[in-house]
Amino acid sequence: MNAALLLIAAATLIGLWRARRRGLRNPAFWLQPIAAALLAATLLPPSVPVDGSTLTVLTPGASTEQRRGLPWFAPLVALPGADAPLRAEAVPDLATALRRHPQARALHIVGNGLPLRDQAVVGERALRFDAAAESGIVALDAPSTAKLGSQIVIRGRVATPAVRVALHDPSGAQVEVAAVDGEGGFQLSMMARAAGATAFALRTFDAADAQLDVAAVPLIVETGERLSLRFLAGTPDADAKYWRRWAQDAGLAVAYRAGLSEGVALSADNTRLTPETLAASDLLVIDERAWTQLAADEKAALLAAVDSGLGLILKATGPLEPAVAADWAALGFPTTAADAPLSLTLDRRLAMRERAGFTAAPVVIAASSDITPLLRADDGTVLAAWRARGAGRIAIWTLLDSYRLVLAGDAARHGALWGGALAVLSRPVPPPEAGPQLPGEAWVDERAVLCGLGAAASLLSPDGVALVLSVRADGCAAVWPGEAGWHRLQTAAVTWPMFVRAANDARGLHAARDREATRKLQREASTSLPQTRVQVRLPRWPWFLAWLIVAGLLWWRERAA
Repeated sequence: MNAALLLIAAATLIGLWRARRRGLRNPAFWLQPIAAALLAATLLPPSVPVDGSTLTVLTPGASTEQRRGLPWFAPLVALPGADAPLRAEAVPDLATALRRHPQARALHIVGNGLPLRDQAVVGERALRFDAAAESGIVALDAPSTAKLGSQIVIRGRVATPAVRVALHDPSGAQVEVAAVDGEGGFQLSMMARAAGATAFALRTFDAADAQLDVAAVPLIVETGERLSLRFLAGTPDADAKYWRRWAQDAGLAVAYRAGLSEGVALSADNTRLTPETLAASDLLVIDERAWTQLAADEKAALLAAVDSGLGLILKATGPLEPAVAADWAALGFPTTAADAPLSLTLDRRLAMRERAGFTAAPVVIAASSDITPLLRADDGTVLAAWRARGAGRIAIWTLLDSYRLVLAGDAARHGALWGGALAVLSRPVPPPEAGPQLPGEAWVDERAVLCGLGAAASLLSPDGVALVLSVRADGCAAVWPGEAGWHRLQTAAVTWPMFVRAANDARGLHAARDREATRKLQREASTSLPQTRVQVRLPRWPWFLAWLIVAGLLWWRERAA
């Protein structure tokens, strides 16, 4: 810089020596030192003393109005990705900015907030946060794991001007679409159709159908255990028929018996209720007509099996006889009779695309403090409820025609309805071995912390490149993934999947995370901050603009001469 100033001074002296021959009254003689001074001010702007106790930090997402409101004569730095004015000092991170401005005792953050790497650097400094407006997908509630064949519900919230969200599978095909409500909320549903780790794409669109934001929805679909089921029906009916077909198609072991007439029954597999067969079963479904046909020793064996963990569904298909109602009340499910079967809808529970009507048996389940609703109609009517008994669970079920879902071409929702019920009521299985604690969200080139690791662990990228992790004494390790997609954490002989988002994926969620974390860092100064005077350079562009004008006048005078 000093060399440049010396060159400017030398060129000015030469120009003055040449211009003096035309006389001191020649305007070019006086314009040359003015132009030199302006050029020098452009290269090395003069400084003014300002209060440096507060450092303004510009982060990505700051709006045009926020940038216009930035202080002119105050320390101003811009983090990577921020759309900053020319007068802002670009810094790679907040730690660098604080080293360059050690006098800063307070921070003024403008934009989407501080990223993870900078949040711990704030320390005890006072912090004021001027948050940018929300954009894209700002909240997402989606399960990370699901059982094969179950229904998956994805909820979230988007910022304006989004009016529609769509879910796409890995091939790009649209799975589900939903409109955004007045508060920006949305709900989508799909079925877990294939086992394994996959990632769907959630896209948002405005009224002109322009894409605003996209976020990956990672999902691990598990096959689950093969259950052994038993179904005892007084007479065959459509609901039992389609239930049995669903269970067999799902790979479950099903023993089925339905009475046809006095002493005649349709039976598949061994349906006798003995202690041995019940101990080998996970769940039994029985309707009120089959209940009346049970012998006393069968009922005793059944209830003993429930105490040992068997799941039991008492299925009402019509009005209950007084003896059946008394038995079921003794099991914890008092009921009252209705005049006729109940008409109802399940749009909310099943996330139906189109309105569909269903029917419930004329049996009203009485409210009780020790029973838990399992299925409700849209009007709040309890259609199924359960209670614990010993190590097992007993439920009462009054929905008559879940098979209508299959006839309407929505077998997946039918399977999800019953699959969810079986997951709650079936014989409990030992919990899986606890795995490592993986980050809920991870982005490329951002620090992610993995805990619960053994002495040796490695992370395999989607391309199969292994990175050996440096595990601390507390069992945790930090990693900066350099590639998006499914990674595999290898610890001992077990592999755990971990999804890493691309740097530009889920920008709205990323910004919402930083905004919330920065808000939590807000802190008022305990006392008034003493002013610390620092020298801040004036912006270059006014001096450069003035130099252009003077240089233009000089050029015009030379041409005129």
